[in-house]
Amino acid sequence: MKYCATTILTLLLAISYSLNAQSIRGRILSEKGEAISYAIAKAVLPDTLVFSAVGYQSYSVALTEKILKDTLLEVVLLAARSSLNDVVVTGNGAARKTYMLEEDEVGAARVPEESGRASKASPSIDKLADVSLGRRSVDKERGFKELRSAPPQDDNGKKFVSLDSITPQSGNTPYATRKLTAGEVNDFNKWTMWEDFSANEFKSFSEHWNLFTTERYCVLLQNNQHSALPGREVYLLNKSTGDTIWQAVTDNTGKAELWAGVNMQVKEGAEYAIACTGCKKDEHPKQFANGINKITLQAPCFTNNNVDIAFVVDATGSMADEIEFLKTDMENVLQKANADYEGVNLNAATVVYRDSGDEYLTKHVDFDDNLLTPLNFIKMQSASGGGDMPEAVEVALHTAMDSLHWSKEARTRLLFLVLDAPPHDYARDEMFVLMKKAAAMGIRIIPIVCSGADKSTEFMMRNLALATNGTYVFLTDDSGIGLSHIKPTTDSYNVELLSNLLPRLIKQMVFLTGCGNYEEGGEPVAQTPDNKLQIKIMPNPTQGDVLITSNKDVKELYVTDFTGKILQRIKSGARNIHISLGEYPNGMYMIKYVTEDNEWGAEKIVLLR
Repeated sequence: MKYCATTILTLLLAISYSLNAQSIRGRILSEKGEAISYAIAKAVLPDTLVFSAVGYQSYSVALTEKILKDTLLEVVLLAARSSLNDVVVTGNGAARKTYMLEEDEVGAARVPEESGRASKASPSIDKLADVSLGRRSVDKERGFKELRSAPPQDDNGKKFVSLDSITPQSGNTPYATRKLTAGEVNDFNKWTMWEDFSANEFKSFSEHWNLFTTERYCVLLQNNQHSALPGREVYLLNKSTGDTIWQAVTDNTGKAELWAGVNMQVKEGAEYAIACTGCKKDEHPKQFANGINKITLQAPCFTNNNVDIAFVVDATGSMADEIEFLKTDMENVLQKANADYEGVNLNAATVVYRDSGDEYLTKHVDFDDNLLTPLNFIKMQSASGGGDMPEAVEVALHTAMDSLHWSKEARTRLLFLVLDAPPHDYARDEMFVLMKKAAAMGIRIIPIVCSGADKSTEFMMRNLALATNGTYVFLTDDSGIGLSHIKPTTDSYNVELLSNLLPRLIKQMVFLTGCGNYEEGGEPVAQTPDNKLQIKIMPNPTQGDVLITSNKDVKELYVTDFTGKILQRIKSGARNIHISLGEYPNGMYMIKYVTEDNEWGAEKIVLLR
């Protein structure tokens, strides 16, 4: 493989390669969309390009057929998130060598003593040091601040520092976004909805937003081979009028959530039916408290591998930490989530929004399976504008649903809504329309609520997650980064790094039990409590009927799927309990239980026929 690198001092830096007679042309830009004056690009066998510039983070691009088909390879380099500059030394046929250039007291760049990574006598060093000097002077002219306190480090001493395109206010320490911590509240993992809120809180918030997600109908579709059927449209109908009350699409586990009274008090005596394409109408559906509505179809196993993931991000002035996280970690999040699923066709898109009167209302980049496109887009965003508490959330969701081209047939459609402020009060009715539309499109919304949000915002976002079969994510104060974050109204939650929590959620919502013979071990199982009572489940694997024995009395049992969503409850008070899983698709399930001392425990079980 041959390669060449060209440095051009123009408004646009063009690079070109000849790789096995394949010509690649493109440009290198900064976060502000400016051409980077100095860059070195090296092809590392077999097919990876490494881009670097003094004062910027180096960036590797693994060449694929999709990238080679593009007429323009565009790469956005992030400004260095450290006080040291990586300089890549390359030569014809030479191995990659790295030096750390640092400034002396008078601001002149110097090459430190031999570090064991490369010879100081390399003929390219003097030239690169000059480049570093020029780059650093430009950085200072742009106003990037030097560090005024020691940056936070991980156990390996790695620094997590952001010199963002938005200069921190005086006295603020640089952002350390890779340490952002978060928790999750999945209300589908609770047997009783909204029991964490007091009656007065629920009444106040529900009346304010005109939202009453209380009358729930859960539907499970599978075929005769006991395989879940994702991607199927399901309808809740008013029996007397035939009107569609709610429409949803089955998820990767074959389940859909239907709601009878999201924006209105449920009328006493109203009767409903459940319908889907290819199935007989269920004239007597059960509300969730009475069980899941299970439907078996004569249908082939689902094999579609398309996965759509959109990030919809509030880009007003208070969101600098979160935008910085996306700049530095969005690629890692997507790669982590995609690594375990060979053959999945991952498409990503991004929408950023502000508010009326700001520089813009929304901007977006459409779905692309070349992840460079949405990654470059988010790298060039900054936080600014806003001013009042509410923002144009409803406009952003309109853009996400109407301007982005979601796959008509997909295994999973996810929308991460990253925000710290609610929609305007005048958009309450529009928010109901949007959540109903998202559910009908099979888009699962996962709000990520940041610092500054209040309890009313939390209530709205948890409703949005419930209505669309999503889950609620919130940042926590455990990282010590940013302003204070409200704690959710819930019994308990786990704290994770946001960079770990998001891939976990994506995996749980993408995983699909394979067709034919089920193989144990692939499910990304939700976090569960320890097996406190040392319960035994026999047989395990099972074909349906199960005997659960315990060394102490069990007050209640819950059957959940691998994501933690509750499927049924069994009140017990005994040590030997018989249950049946025969109506569920093949796969892994959890038996969660509550002891007489109100402690939780859990054990896995595999259903295999």
